[in-house]
Amino acid sequence: MKLYYWPRTRAFTSLWMMEEVGEPYEIVRVDIRAADHPSAAYKQINPIGKLAGFQDGACAMGETAAILLYVADKFPNKRLAPAPTDPRRGRFLQWLMFPATTMEPVMVEKRAGTRPNTVQSGWGDYDRAMSALEAAMQPGPWLLGHEFTAADLYVASALHYGMLFGMIDRRAPFTAFTERATGRPAFQRASAIEARETQSAFPGS
Repeated sequence: MKLYYWPRTRAFTSLWMMEEVGEPYEIVRVDIRAADHPSAAYKQINPIGKLAGFQDGACAMGETAAILLYVADKFPNKRLAPAPTDPRRGRFLQWLMFPATTMEPVMVEKRAGTRPNTVQSGWGDYDRAMSALEAAMQPGPWLLGHEFTAADLYVASALHYGMLFGMIDRRAPFTAFTERATGRPAFQRASAIEARETQSAFPGS
């Protein structure tokens, strides 16, 4: 498995997932500052040229949720996704897609001060989205109860950066949820890799 990656990008979420799974993989650095980025070769991995990208033999893809789902399903023994026949699968998929389809749009609107169109926008608005997410965290500790999944990983990653940059309110359930997730050993390993890669890509940072 190959993870196409550059530090300080959304690829960190996929990096965290690879560390959570704990199976062998290769980091392929994609310098997003390069004049020829995205190259034609990289667009064969991720057609829009964004990070992360992922490749497993003849299978290639972009989109964080797709990467997380593929990896979770490839290693069912890691229990990072309910089986397709599990009744919880639908709710798992909803929250796995939530960061990209709902959290990011409302975060961008909040940051830009854009007036939301809660009826026509598929993501509703910031208050609707965050209230739904906060309710889903009860009773916890994870979105599906006691079992941590790839959906928790993605939501926690989005919350972590959203709160860090002031695009998400620091509600007590959000901070508690994020602290639980970022306290996991896999997050700590991914953070160490990110720090090392950042130092290499941005010397003196």
